Amino acid sequence: MDIVYFIRAVWKRKWLIIIIFLITLIAAYFFTLHEKKKYFSKAEIATGFTMNDQVRLGNDQGFDIYTINLKFDNIVKTFTSPQVISLLSYSLILHDLNPSQTVFRNPNEADLQQIFSQIPRSEAIKIFSEKLEQMKMLSSFDSTERKLIELLKTYGYDEESLLADIQVYRLEQTDYVDIDCTTENPLLSAFIANTLCKQFNRFYTSYLIQRSAENIQLLDTMIAQKKAFLDSQENRLNNVLRGGDAAIADANISLIQDYQTKLQQKQSDLNNAQIALKEVEKQIAQYDQLQKTIFENNTSIIQLNRQISDLQAQYDNNPSPDLANKIASLRRQLQDKLSENAQNSLSDLPPKATLIQKQSDLQVEIQSDQADIQNLQNSIRTLSANIRSSASRNVIIDALQKEVDRARADYLNAQDKYNNIINQGAKDAGFKQILIAQPAVNPLPSHRFIIMGLSGFTAVCFTIFLIVFIEYIDLSIKTPSFFVKQTGLPILSPINRVNLKKNKIWELLSQASPKSEKRQNTIRELIRKVRHQIEKSGNRIILFTSTEPQQGKTTLIQALAFSFSLSKKKVLMIDTNFCNNDLTVLTGAKPTLEQFSTQNIKISREELEQVVTHTSIPLVDVIGCEGGDYTPNEILPDGNLLEHLKDLLDWYDYIFLEAAPMNEYTDTKEMVEYVDGIIAVFSSEAIIKEDDQEGINYLKSLNGKFNGAILNKVEFENLDR
Repeated sequence: MDIVYFIRAVWKRKWLIIIIFLITLIAAYFFTLHEKKKYFSKAEIATGFTMNDQVRLGNDQGFDIYTINLKFDNIVKTFTSPQVISLLSYSLILHDLNPSQTVFRNPNEADLQQIFSQIPRSEAIKIFSEKLEQMKMLSSFDSTERKLIELLKTYGYDEESLLADIQVYRLEQTDYVDIDCTTENPLLSAFIANTLCKQFNRFYTSYLIQRSAENIQLLDTMIAQKKAFLDSQENRLNNVLRGGDAAIADANISLIQDYQTKLQQKQSDLNNAQIALKEVEKQIAQYDQLQKTIFENNTSIIQLNRQISDLQAQYDNNPSPDLANKIASLRRQLQDKLSENAQNSLSDLPPKATLIQKQSDLQVEIQSDQADIQNLQNSIRTLSANIRSSASRNVIIDALQKEVDRARADYLNAQDKYNNIINQGAKDAGFKQILIAQPAVNPLPSHRFIIMGLSGFTAVCFTIFLIVFIEYIDLSIKTPSFFVKQTGLPILSPINRVNLKKNKIWELLSQASPKSEKRQNTIRELIRKVRHQIEKSGNRIILFTSTEPQQGKTTLIQALAFSFSLSKKKVLMIDTNFCNNDLTVLTGAKPTLEQFSTQNIKISREELEQVVTHTSIPLVDVIGCEGGDYTPNEILPDGNLLEHLKDLLDWYDYIFLEAAPMNEYTDTKEMVEYVDGIIAVFSSEAIIKEDDQEGINYLKSLNGKFNGAILNKVEFENLDR
C-alpha cells in the first residue's frame, strides 16, 4: 500500500475526523469553563556569589564558574527542600488559623470539623508555632502530628501542593534567584513568595552558623595546640639565651631527642609507603596480566565462534557424527573460555589510571620521606658532634630559632584558616531580597483557546494515526493494485460496491442514474468492461469460481448475463454451486440439473426446455440445482448436462456456470474440462491466506484457460482510477 491509499482512507473518514475535532473542542471548552483564575507573584533575592565589588576578607581568592553554579544549585534545592517548605506550610496554616487574619483558603467545613474533633484548634496552633520556632518537621510516626499533616493537606498547604504552585530558579547568567508563585488568590501568591524567602534565609543562616560552629570549635582546639607548642619552643630558646654551657647542652640533647622522634615517624611513614607501593605495583601487574588473558581469550572466542559457524554450515548440508562431535567439543572449549573471562573480571580491580596515579604519588612520597630522613640524620649527627666538641653557642641557638619559626608558621596558618571560615560564613549568609512580591492586580491570561486548539489538534492527529494504523494492520485486499501485488493474477476489472438491499443488480444496471450517483454509473461501466474482456477472449462457456464463499459470484453472473442481454446476446446461467444454490433461489429456477440425463448423442431442444427456466430478463435463461453436500462427479449421472454444454451453444451465445469455493470443494477442478475459460472472483474485504494461495497457484497452472480475476466489492475511492 502506498501513501495515496492512506490519504484516501483518511479523506474517506473526513467527517468522522471533523466530528471528533468538534466534540474535542466542545469538551475542552466546558472543561476550562469553570477553571479558576490564577494570580502570579514574583520575589527575587541577590546571593552575592558573583559580585566582584564585595569586601575581600582574609585570603579570599574570588570564585570560579563551576563553584558558583554548584552554589546556585544548592540554593535552589534548599529553597524547595522539605525543611524549608515545612516552615512555609507552618506560616500559612498559622495565618489561616488566626481569627484576626483574613484566611487565604476556605476548605470543606466538614473536613475541618472532623480533624478538630480529634485535636483542638489551640493545640494545633501551639504545635505549629513550636515547629516553626524550632525549625523542625512534623513526624508521621506521631499520631497527633499525623493529624496535623492531614490538616495541611485539607488546606492545600502540604509539601506536594505547595511545590506545584512554586517555581524557584536562577535568573540565567545573573546573581539573582527568582521565586515565582501562582495560586487562585493574589494575596496568597505574594504571601507565599515573600514568606518562602524569609524562611529560607532563616533556615540557611541557621545551617551556616551550625556548620561554622563545628569548624570553629575544631580550629580553636588546633590553634590552642599550635600556641602551646610555639610557647614551649620559645621558652626553650629563651632558656638557652639566658643559660650557660649546661643549658646549651640540655637544649642540644632535647633537640636530638625531638629529631630522633621525628626520624622514627618518618622511617615508619617510609616503610608504610614502600609497602603500599609494592601492593600497587602488584595490582598493576595483576591488571596487565588479566588484560592480556582476557584479550587472548577474546581472540580464542572469536576463532571458536567462526569455526563453530563453519562446521555448523557443513553439518546442515551434510550431517555426520564426526562433525557433531567436533561442534560439541568446540562449544565446550568456547564455554570454558567464557567462564574464564567471567572469573577474570577487571571490575574487581580499581581502574588502571587510578593505580598509576597512586603509584606516582607513593613514589613522590617515598622520595620526600627519604630526603627528610637524610636531613634529620644529618641534623642529629651535627648536634651529637657539637656535644662532643663543645660547639659554639650560635649553632644551638640557630637550630632552636628554626624550630621556633616553624612552630610560629604553623600557628599563623591555623589562625588564617579560622579567619577564613568566619569570613566565608559572613559572606555566604549575605542574601538580600531585592524584590518584594506584590499581589497581582489582574489574573493571568486565560489559555482556554490555546488548550482548545491543542486538544482539537491532538484529537485530529490521534484519529488520523488510528485510521492509518487500522488500515496498515488490515490485511484485506482493498485495492486492485494491491491485489495484483499479492496474487500475481491478471485482473479483468474491479467492481465497486453498491447497495443491493432495495434493488436487484439488473435493476441498478438498467436504471439511468444521475451523474451525481457515480457508484451506480461506475458499476455499469465496469460490468461492460468485463463483458468486453469475455467477448475478446472468444470463450463462450465460462466457469465462475472463487477461493472462499461470499465473494459475490452469484451477483456478478446475473449482472454479466443482463449486460450481455442488452447487447442482444442470449445467455444461459447454470447453478453448479451445489453447496450454496443462491442462483437457483434468487432466480426461482427449477432444480433440474442433478436429474437431467440423456442417451442421445446431442441434446434436443425439447430436452432443454424441460430443464431450463426462463427469467424475467429477456434472452437470459437459468438451470437450477437442488443443492447438497456433493460434487458434480458424485451426483451427476451419465449423459448429464455438463457433457452436452457444447450442444447448448446452438441456442445460447454464452453459458455461465457458478462453482463452489476452491478452498473447501473440488468442484472447480472437476468441471474445468467442460468449460472454455475460468474467471475467479475475489472480494476486496478478503485476506489472502495460505489456502487461498493454493487456489491461486492452481489458477495460474491452467495454461491459458484462466481468463482473469474480478476484484469485487471495491470501495469507490479505491478503484485506482
